[in-house]
Amino acid sequence: MSLAGIIKHLPAATAIACALLVHGTVSGQSALPDFDGSIRSMRADATGDIRIHADEYLRFAPGALMLGMKAGGYESRSSWGRMIVSDAFSAGIMTIAVNGLKYSIDRPRPDGASGGSFPSGHTATAFMAAAMLHEEYGWRSPWFSFGGYAIASATGISRIINDRHWASDVIAGAVIGVASVRLGYFLADLIFKDRYLNAGYLPPVPGFAYGKKYYDIGLYFGYRFLAGTPDDGTLCRGGAVTGLGISVPIACSDCLKGTVGIAADIGINSYTDGRSLSFNTYDFLAGGYWRHHFAKILEADTRLLAGWSLPGNKSVSSPAGIKGGLTAAAGGGLGIATGENFKVKAFALYQVSGFSARNPVLHSILLGASASFFW
Repeated sequence: MSLAGIIKHLPAATAIACALLVHGTVSGQSALPDFDGSIRSMRADATGDIRIHADEYLRFAPGALMLGMKAGGYESRSSWGRMIVSDAFSAGIMTIAVNGLKYSIDRPRPDGASGGSFPSGHTATAFMAAAMLHEEYGWRSPWFSFGGYAIASATGISRIINDRHWASDVIAGAVIGVASVRLGYFLADLIFKDRYLNAGYLPPVPGFAYGKKYYDIGLYFGYRFLAGTPDDGTLCRGGAVTGLGISVPIACSDCLKGTVGIAADIGINSYTDGRSLSFNTYDFLAGGYWRHHFAKILEADTRLLAGWSLPGNKSVSSPAGIKGGLTAAAGGGLGIATGENFKVKAFALYQVSGFSARNPVLHSILLGASASFFW
């Protein structure tokens, strides 16, 4: 297969690999259940008993937007007939995958109300609809894709906040939703080939353009490991981390061998004290980054950030001696473009924090992954 062919099918291949990985870790009871439990503790400490009902409607919003624009005469990638066939394939694949996994695994929901937690059907539906919108209108403007996936992400987050799903349920639902559309459109393309496509449609080219500066925004998640856990029992272990990252380029040149710019992260960290009680800290970090693209679809970066960490859940964090304090992080990652405006990245950060009164310098390692929209 040519490089172009490999790049074209990277989104589906990546999504399938992620789904298999998440399924394996859930059924095998390895590291992910600790991550799930930590995310649930983070959710309880941050939002309490808040319930969001918009997820029942948000999951359909990207699909409704796609159909509304199509009905209004704004031409999409495909004719009505080809689009319906493509979307029917996609919906069928998603339904079979979600229900098959739900009934075969029958994972209890975090609120204990029922089984069938893995994967999240609401999230799979939302990301399927967003991926359909991306396929039909992303070539016109990447902001259609960004809007659809932002709504889908909000749907998945609300399922965690509502305590209806574990974090890994939502991750699996997202990759199944995207993968089902990639496979559905692939099957339809085999049938229709070049027929019934918009005359002005230009197939998008996945990957990074050489010498171009890119802005990006994305969600990240990971797990923090404390280096040299304090022996006084005030801080027992680290936990899950999640947040929002933004990168703003300043300069890109051959001299720099890439792009330099400003990076900012807003993150939530879950910790457990010596009494096995959890609390959150909230990081606000900013700094610089260097980024280098190579092999068309790969990206390496390094970053140095500094900022302030604030404690949450004061009834637990205050007795443990947790206060606001300076924090700094350094590290890097390796990313891969899974589409013309999307990338996933694995990263590692070494972080020094001063938010513990009894342990002025706390060292930790954060291992994580991110999914970002770039333009």
